[in-house]
Amino acid sequence: MKSPFETGSPIVDRMSRLQISGNVIPISWYQTIRKPTGKPNLTAIVILADIVYWYRAVEVRDELTGQLIGLKKKFHSDILQRSYQQLAEQFGITKRDATNAIVELEKLGVVHRVFRMKEINGQMYSNVLFLDLDVDILEKLTYPEQVEEELPEAKGRCPPGVSPKSGRGVTEIEERVSPKSGRGVTEIGETYTKNTTKEYGTKNSYLSDQKTDALVKEQISYSALKHDYPFDERIDEIFRIMVEVLDSSTEVIRVNREDKPAQVVKAQFQKIGKQHIEFVLHCMSESSTKARNIRALLITALYNSVNTISSYYGNLVQYHMANGVQESGREPGKKVGE
Repeated sequence: MKSPFETGSPIVDRMSRLQISGNVIPISWYQTIRKPTGKPNLTAIVILADIVYWYRAVEVRDELTGQLIGLKKKFHSDILQRSYQQLAEQFGITKRDATNAIVELEKLGVVHRVFRMKEINGQMYSNVLFLDLDVDILEKLTYPEQVEEELPEAKGRCPPGVSPKSGRGVTEIEERVSPKSGRGVTEIGETYTKNTTKEYGTKNSYLSDQKTDALVKEQISYSALKHDYPFDERIDEIFRIMVEVLDSSTEVIRVNREDKPAQVVKAQFQKIGKQHIEFVLHCMSESSTKARNIRALLITALYNSVNTISSYYGNLVQYHMANGVQESGREPGKKVGE
């Protein structure tokens, strides 16, 4: 007589005795997490599965009775700390692929990047990457059929139930063509002056990623930045954004919630140097506001840095000079004792 614990398949019986644990990938993610081409974003899906694993609580049971007495998290901080390099090594992908996957998950709103100070081996490092998980968006990505019953209009790359107009989970700096804007003309009267110093990718001339990478690295003194800020993940994020903008083939790029001619944006980005990158990093570190879309923030900050860096440091010098006068207790131009 066959045992009730035998299925009739030796393979299935043996599998039932294996204690397999780890990441779980719901089949619905292959429909809700997709590339612009419509194909599943496998890298983003695999990384999200790992993030979800770490956010799943560990059960604490009584040793004698086996009764569930509590739950605990798997990591030490309040949110999960991960670096792009860790993800790349774990899944056998490039650091660029890991970065792009996190950016795509952030566009969907299911993951949010948070940069913090952290002590590593007794030394404090700034801008260490943490990944926050939005369970509401995760639920919509995992159970799309429930959301479609409530909001049948939710379609496309946005998470089911998240309207493209709501702003949540949708990047504000996606490059797209505006049907109202003319080629090379902006609605606010900006003009474009051709820059012939460097040839980045344009609509009519394709440059390989390797060549564009090299040009951007030279322009912003990438090696020096990595030397000065070895643990700042934002350096690579800024680098990738600059490559994408300068190598873009679209006619319009969105900056600060406004569609601007791509040539205008590219001309501005070609003026960005190491000092502008440091200026942007400094301003972000000084800001107490939590950015929901870091990518959109960086594109806007980089674009504006060319015009604002001089006035910022000028005002900063005047501020310190004024404070110095007040602290010394004397008026400008007077010597001590006068």
